Amino acid sequence: MEFKLRGEVRVSGSLENLKEAVTSWIGELNRDVLMRGAKTPEEGARISDWKIEENRLLLTIESGRTVRAHSALLRVRNFLADKLGQYKLGVRGLKAEEIRVTFDGLAASTDAIEKLLENLAEVERIEGKIVIVFRDVSSRDLEKGVIDRVLKKIEPLAKKELITVEKTLTTVSVVREQKLVPMGYVIKASSMKDVKFNGDVSDWAEKLNWIKRYPGRGQWILTAPMTALINLISDMIINDVLKPMGFVEWMLPKLTPLQVMAKMPGYFDNLAEGMLYVFTPEREEEALKEFKRKFSLTGELDLESLKRELSGPNYVLEPAQCTPFYQFFSGEIVNLDDLPVKIFDRSGWTWRWEGKATRGLERTTEFYRIEAIWLASPEDAVRIRDEVAEKSMELADKKLDLEVRMVVGAPFYMSSDEASKTYVDISSSDKIPTIDLEAWLPYRGSREDSEWLEIGGAFSCHRDKYVKSFKIKEAKNRDVWTGCSGFGITRWATAFLAQKGFNPNDWPSEVKRRLGELPKPVKTIT
Repeated sequence: MEFKLRGEVRVSGSLENLKEAVTSWIGELNRDVLMRGAKTPEEGARISDWKIEENRLLLTIESGRTVRAHSALLRVRNFLADKLGQYKLGVRGLKAEEIRVTFDGLAASTDAIEKLLENLAEVERIEGKIVIVFRDVSSRDLEKGVIDRVLKKIEPLAKKELITVEKTLTTVSVVREQKLVPMGYVIKASSMKDVKFNGDVSDWAEKLNWIKRYPGRGQWILTAPMTALINLISDMIINDVLKPMGFVEWMLPKLTPLQVMAKMPGYFDNLAEGMLYVFTPEREEEALKEFKRKFSLTGELDLESLKRELSGPNYVLEPAQCTPFYQFFSGEIVNLDDLPVKIFDRSGWTWRWEGKATRGLERTTEFYRIEAIWLASPEDAVRIRDEVAEKSMELADKKLDLEVRMVVGAPFYMSSDEASKTYVDISSSDKIPTIDLEAWLPYRGSREDSEWLEIGGAFSCHRDKYVKSFKIKEAKNRDVWTGCSGFGITRWATAFLAQKGFNPNDWPSEVKRRLGELPKPVKTIT
């Protein structure tokens, strides 16, 4: 991937008398500032051409993929802001007139890429290479990382990757072919298991009084038998998977301020309609006076009065569960030698607004989950993710005796249709962003034709995505990555009951041994 940018930096006064100083500054930028973070000159950025027009410094910046040209322009602005102070000048703005990004070997046509980009950029094919062209990019869009967000949509289409291998004094370039597969591709599967039951789990659980619908959409009251099963599965995940790996328990908030949630890439831009927003009143005696008065007189809810007096929204009910972990380290400096930090949280619910898509216990608005999260070196982050995924599948397969499979996962906000059209490189583990654990639900149909249920999921390695968005620093500027894994315990229980049924005598011996006697459900006369 190669970048070429034409842009400008505007200052508060003329630069015409500072050409000698600017020449010196350009040299310093090319030698040092635009190379920081790059391991080779090809990975860095450089100003290949420049000129002064009154109060404008016009620049051409070329780069590789590490210090990208649009990021380099922001570095130039910050560098100049420091240098210009001695001349009583300041930076007043910048923009990128044009950014050209050249890809070699994209596995898609220009029409397909244009459709994928949704008019966010132009697409050209020049000498067999795809060129993405951005025009008139504002400083705000540069600061918000818009270019990189758009490029992430098409980077998975790359057919091959150039790797530079250094050996003594010789640099050798080699080509490694990628193995591109669609999201949902099966990486590994358990053996087929005997089916003890083929009824709809939610229907049967409701008939047996193991659960009861709550008036809110996608919410359930879980009675003693279901709670006992959920607690058992939770304990097995914690004691058989997480604690042996060195994870320790934290308790994380579930009410997240909007400004914190905004640091989570992919949520407000892809899932804004899938979160539950919280409004707050003033905490004083006069607050909601009209609403309280009407309710005390009529016993009816005056929702219009309530809406008028509430402020916000100010929070969301936590849709990810890992957000507070990243916020804990936000703005902090960590030492790679003290890592990894590995924690899990089982202290409460997770919420996502599914609307009319709610379905039984499989897809709910409010669901119980264990979240495992880690901060580590890149190598450890991938290794931890893979080990959590392997141990989770072993637990499901061997101890719960479930028919499961491990697949290339898709983000939770992506539709199955979108996922099937998105390709991921699985040539090495560190290339796979997410792995999901899925279970077969016999009542949905055959193994081959039915949709399997994601139960352990988003075994994810985020690389430095959250490290950057939460501004987590390392003491010696070394790379640190994060990862997480969400265990939807309600779904684990659903998958277990779908395959093993509601008769404890049919359950695996390990489950019966650990569970003991299953509590009886409550009986009602009606």
